[in-house]
Amino acid sequence: MSETTGERRQELLPREKQPLTQEATRPGPVFRPDVDIIERAEDFLVTADLPGVNAQNVDVRLEEGVLSIGASASIEPEASWSPVHSEYRTGGWRRSFALPDRVDAEHIRAEMKDGVLEVVLPKLERHRPRRVDVRAS
Repeated sequence: MSETTGERRQELLPREKQPLTQEATRPGPVFRPDVDIIERAEDFLVTADLPGVNAQNVDVRLEEGVLSIGASASIEPEASWSPVHSEYRTGGWRRSFALPDRVDAEHIRAEMKDGVLEVVLPKLERHRPRRVDVRAS
């Protein structure tokens, strides 16, 4: 458990969803985004649903082998807004994963599009599959 945020770190493997009930270091509600992790031949692809968030409000960090995703919703309801029914709440988003040693930390890249964050975690060259040529003798 991280002492600074009070949240659990997860291995880079799918796990059951767990709600993030509170985060004492930030004001307002903090949500745990739904995340999919796909392992491909040359990399891992992490996709995170961040509705209401634009790229300027996303913070992706790698520190001591932990990938952290933080974001804040960019849409705030107007003061005069009084919905009849509302299921969408604005606030912050937070998620962290311990990365395996196979990830090439120098070449991680991230892109935000239509409320979905994609983080590509390339594998180190020695961990990528390669074809071995067979010679005839």
